[in-house]
Amino acid sequence: MCLACEQGKQTKSSFKPKSCSSISVPLHLLHIELFGPIHVHSLGGNKYTLVVVDEFTRFTWVVFLKNKSHAAQEIISLIRKNETLTGLKVKQLRSDHGTEFRNSTLEEFCDHKGIGQNFLAPRTPQQNGVAERRNRTLIEAGRTLMIHAGLPMSFWVEAVNTTCFTQNRSLIHMIHKKTPYEMLKGRKPDVSFFHVFGCICYILNQRDPRSKFEPKADKELLSCPYDEVPHTEDEVTISNSIISVPSSLNLDTAIRSSNNSSGTDETLEAEDSPATDNSSVSNSLESTSVSEHRYHPVDQIIGNIHDGVRTRSRVSNNFCMYVNFVSMILPDKIHSALQDADWIKAMQEELNEFERHKVWTLVPRPSGKTITGTRWVYRNKVDKDGIITRNKSRLVA
Repeated sequence: MCLACEQGKQTKSSFKPKSCSSISVPLHLLHIELFGPIHVHSLGGNKYTLVVVDEFTRFTWVVFLKNKSHAAQEIISLIRKNETLTGLKVKQLRSDHGTEFRNSTLEEFCDHKGIGQNFLAPRTPQQNGVAERRNRTLIEAGRTLMIHAGLPMSFWVEAVNTTCFTQNRSLIHMIHKKTPYEMLKGRKPDVSFFHVFGCICYILNQRDPRSKFEPKADKELLSCPYDEVPHTEDEVTISNSIISVPSSLNLDTAIRSSNNSSGTDETLEAEDSPATDNSSVSNSLESTSVSEHRYHPVDQIIGNIHDGVRTRSRVSNNFCMYVNFVSMILPDKIHSALQDADWIKAMQEELNEFERHKVWTLVPRPSGKTITGTRWVYRNKVDKDGIITRNKSRLVA
């Protein structure tokens, strides 16, 4: 043996796939992985995604977290729930050496339940290839859904959640020729309610009082399946009275055909599909036309009319209350900022402060003098949870 050759030509060992699995029942072995933080927080302020994959069925669960420290409790809750629903027992967990998986809370739970923890060798993610590959699949499919729907990055939770839900019911296991859902639940999944992610839909409004001739349906965006709604999201509408409109169809045609098939005389008047603006997409799309009024009806005023004007600094620490007032994108040049209405407003506020404090006085340009240039500096102000609360612009020399 040549010692110099061993030191100079050492390579990693290959990881060949197993020809057959030693696992024969669901929940025997769970692969656990976590990816994040995502630089753009979700609408609920989440930054991390916990991915759990069953070795036998390849059924996948995703849990969205604001902090890594919440992973242990979510894993414990997931194990207890699935053991109760299926009547089976979890016997092994496979993960890396991250502190979110190797801590006293999870170790005490595993010791009490008799669950073994299998940790990977350091810097060897190939030993947990099932979870690593699932991470890649969820991220790529979620990215594709958002690009197709034209939604901003803040909808990544809904995209990943929808991807996990649909793939559990559509991917075919190569060995057993069944979907993960069928292998775990013992019955074939129902996919008749699947719709296009991010498409425009009309939801029957059974919550707010309305007069005889007011619209009966609200125009919104279809995001994640109703029984897989992330519990951390704040603004979610759940209903089984939905008419979805595929993006490739005209709204009038889709609504008319849906009403004709239902056999009712009630119709919904729909305007032509507006052009999608990525900078102003929100959970709820207004279906009524915009007009100017000097005096607004009291029933159209949001909140208490005696509270006065509430600025962003006075709004409570709830991201969903001012998500539409800030931009998630940090521009590097003024040309990029001028393409975003939120940053234009921030720059206008800076100029208004200059005018109010009389910062400068315009004078004729002197000859033979060097003029000091100015530039815009952009910053996103965040709170203690890392959520963007304000777009701040500064004009500096």
